[in-house]
Amino acid sequence: MSEHPPRGYGLATGIFVVVAGMVGAGILTSSGYTLRETGNPLGLLLLWGVGGLMALCGAWCIVEMATAFPRVGGDYVFAREAYGPVAGLVVGWLSFLIGFAAPTAVVSRLAANYATKPFQSDLQAMLPDFLAGHLEPALATVIIAFITWGHCLGQRQSAWVQTATTVAKIGVLLAMAFAALASPQADWAHFSASHWPGRGEWATWAVGLIYVGYAYAGWNSAGYLAGEIRDPGRLLPLSTLGGCALVTGLYLLLNLAYIVALDPDSMRQRPIEEVGPVADLAMRQLFGARVANLLSVVLGAGLVASVSSYLLAGSRLPVAMARDGFLPRNIGTLHPTRHTPRVALAIQGTLAVALCWSGTFLQILDYTSVGLTVISALVVCSIFPLRRRPESAHAVKCPWHPLPALTFLGLSIWTIAFGLMDREKCLPTVLSLVTVMAVVIMGGFFYRVRRSRFS
Repeated sequence: MSEHPPRGYGLATGIFVVVAGMVGAGILTSSGYTLRETGNPLGLLLLWGVGGLMALCGAWCIVEMATAFPRVGGDYVFAREAYGPVAGLVVGWLSFLIGFAAPTAVVSRLAANYATKPFQSDLQAMLPDFLAGHLEPALATVIIAFITWGHCLGQRQSAWVQTATTVAKIGVLLAMAFAALASPQADWAHFSASHWPGRGEWATWAVGLIYVGYAYAGWNSAGYLAGEIRDPGRLLPLSTLGGCALVTGLYLLLNLAYIVALDPDSMRQRPIEEVGPVADLAMRQLFGARVANLLSVVLGAGLVASVSSYLLAGSRLPVAMARDGFLPRNIGTLHPTRHTPRVALAIQGTLAVALCWSGTFLQILDYTSVGLTVISALVVCSIFPLRRRPESAHAVKCPWHPLPALTFLGLSIWTIAFGLMDREKCLPTVLSLVTVMAVVIMGGFFYRVRRSRFS
């Protein structure tokens, strides 16, 4: 069986993996929570601008590390090379669980929610009681299984699936944003509610940045394909930075559409469970139920691109770990002719399905958002020791180092600290941090046992 996949992916696939990995559940949910808590339209735009800056800072660090070590495995490879095998093991396990399997579950749940929203009452009347009561996780399971199967077919098929689903999703979101801004119902007077945050609001903005950071998560996706992309020294920077820039512009445009559609004062009066599907709320306000129902189905279908991206990039991580002996070796093998990590794909899909059934959408989202912030901060720290390695001599250098890394780390610490102090977010924040600590302890124990057996 082939141990090293061919470099079959080009610039288009790299950009589409980054864009699809970033554009998912976050942009269709996070703004509703922030607007409800603050009622500050201009502040919302600034928050998403800060999130874009944070993503670009992290992306520049990833570009330097990925061009220094253009191998399959992404964050795992960077942590392993920077701090040693135990750190690589810990980051690899955490990234696979919280960075890929959990977001796959989150976005597939949201895709199912949007796709079935217009038909929920009819479906609940037609289906057996169990399926009617668990329609969202059941449909999410079908989505994950179908996309996993598609990526097992081969690199060409993976690239086709990723490109087609991403183009469709971005087209729908752009059409939705421009239609909203051009609508006669758009009310630009909503900006009059903007204000400088009061002392008590800064905690809300910090927690909001956790959600926004989750929405931007995926800027490191191309790094996981570094061993399979052609001419990584040239195409990885273009894929990663180009994808980040495109997504930042799209996010600002969509948030502008939400602002002109939704009255900030009325948003503050809504129950929290109503403001999550903010895109659906905005479309209903501007175009009525019939158009909103159609767009809901289309958005649900478009979110399949994000499921595809998480499975495509995330399945490459256990391949690298298996080759280093941190997972069973058969997980790292590729199909002899299709060059796809079928076992790794199956494991990620299975984990994602299990997480789909583990709790409510908001519970999974809160847990995942904090965990991703922690993992990303740990990986960005890797740039400091790796800069001193000989392999970095020919890497694409991150400009203004160490400012981008320090900016990313400072914002990450700020959001986690306020997440711990927030009454509603304290529990998922603590659970994510406990997960990180548990994996650190397990990783150290596993490595010592492994070394003693083979020494």
